[in-house]
Amino acid sequence: MHPPLYAEAQTRDAALASAPYAMFVCTADGRFEAVNPAFEKLTGYAAEELLSRRDLESLHDPAELGKRRAEWPQLSAITSRYEGEWNFVRRNATSVRIVLALAPLVDDPAQRSPRTSGAARYVGIAIDMTRYAQSEARLWYLAHHDGITRLPNQTLFTERLELTIARCQRGGSGFTVLIAELDHLRKLRDALGLHAAELVLQIVGERLRGLFPNDGTIASIGGTQFALLINETGAAADAFAAEALERIAESIDCAGTALNITASIGMVAYPADGNDAPTLMRRAGVALSAASGVSGNAVRRFSTALEGRAARRFELATLLRDALERQQLHLVYQPQVTLSNGRIAQVEALLRWNHPQRGLISPVEFVPVAEESGLIERIGEWVIRTACRDAGKLLRLTGHLPRIAVNVSPQQFQRHDLFETIRDALEQAALDPSYLEVEITEGVLLGDTDQALQTLHALRDLGVEVAVDDFGTGYSSLAYLTRFPLNRLKIDRSFVMRMSTDPQCAALVGAIIAMAHALKLRVTAEGVETAEQAAQLEALGCDEAQGFWFSRPITAAALRNLLRPLGAS
Repeated sequence: MHPPLYAEAQTRDAALASAPYAMFVCTADGRFEAVNPAFEKLTGYAAEELLSRRDLESLHDPAELGKRRAEWPQLSAITSRYEGEWNFVRRNATSVRIVLALAPLVDDPAQRSPRTSGAARYVGIAIDMTRYAQSEARLWYLAHHDGITRLPNQTLFTERLELTIARCQRGGSGFTVLIAELDHLRKLRDALGLHAAELVLQIVGERLRGLFPNDGTIASIGGTQFALLINETGAAADAFAAEALERIAESIDCAGTALNITASIGMVAYPADGNDAPTLMRRAGVALSAASGVSGNAVRRFSTALEGRAARRFELATLLRDALERQQLHLVYQPQVTLSNGRIAQVEALLRWNHPQRGLISPVEFVPVAEESGLIERIGEWVIRTACRDAGKLLRLTGHLPRIAVNVSPQQFQRHDLFETIRDALEQAALDPSYLEVEITEGVLLGDTDQALQTLHALRDLGVEVAVDDFGTGYSSLAYLTRFPLNRLKIDRSFVMRMSTDPQCAALVGAIIAMAHALKLRVTAEGVETAEQAAQLEALGCDEAQGFWFSRPITAAALRNLLRPLGAS
């Protein structure tokens, strides 16, 4: 059997050889007695070049050791542990920064027993700090850059914005912050996939980066948004924003498909629009919202008026959520009259909000807020169910009922359960589907067309009719008029108002009516307010009209009184 001390030495040597860090054993005068492979790799010296031929000091950078001689300890004076940062010089004369740790070798018999004559030994560890510095740099990069575009992210942009503010406060200069958001990127992602959306972000990021040959900062924030900081203000900043829109709008080739991207840009100027980073970013977002509201591809500068409207929208969104819970919303109904005989053909359900303190709040004001805040789906479902319930009651009370038309938003059409919601509302109201019509905008037909087409066909098969509202104000494409199962077009009120004074407008209305009839669609004109308009529309062959000349929107109770004699006749 081997003596115990021999076994201990074998164990120590095995541990030293397998250690993942550079380790060595040396004597009190620094002479190496053992080194492991990791130490050989760190220093570049083979073990035979180190053992009994070199000492620990010989590996130090001589210049640094000379300056810091007082910090270098006598090894014999180390009783527990020493740790310090030093530069080692490798065999190839390159320098490496290390953390050096030294401690007495406590299992060394020369250390344990005063009776032994052996020299004291010390174990050392040298940790390469270069690797850790690279890891820290990598972690910093990941924490401060966007993973898709490789541009700085919002964290780094905010840091640079704050530094720019401090510099401008000292120098008295100004700058401009822009936030650009790509329009309809989510629809592109849904249509072509995540890879296409990421490709667009990368290409747009590179194009915007190209606007900064020498100065300025660009960052990727919020998924579809880019933040830009430029030293220009006023007209120069406006020109920069216009050029940014042009760069973004350049066609992008995606696997043979040409993609045309537009963007909205909001701008703020320092110090006129704010003197700290949070205020500038918030107000740039306010301006961006205003630009997005123009249907995209627009630039808006911040103004206090915009901020006031944003605050109002936020307040309305809060009040609207409360209104849903407190049942402050109600429906009114406006008749649509057949021009040839004066009979009521349909009635349109219109949403109203009567706030207990603020009174009536216009749908023109609160419906866009509902769409922005995501409340339109809940409100839309409430409208469908309430209109069906009112219609069922009216039919039972009067024995007569014109078709009830309800507006369905593009957001509602994005829900896959819209058909089930309508069918369930009809069943609960015991109302035949033929008494219901859904009014949609062109946005429904130009969005997710496959989903819209499937839902509209299901509604038509059920017996529900479909009308296109505000026809003429959007794309007014003949393609979707032939592709989608439609029953009726509603001519927007803006055309009706100009018919008597604008011959071209009257000709356009006549053309819409003729085209619709050729496609076997009925036509209803909105916003009819005079007898002259009604007569002109009848002469053009328009089927129905809706407006104050015939009736203002009325309550369900008033509609009941209006329908009762019709049911009795």
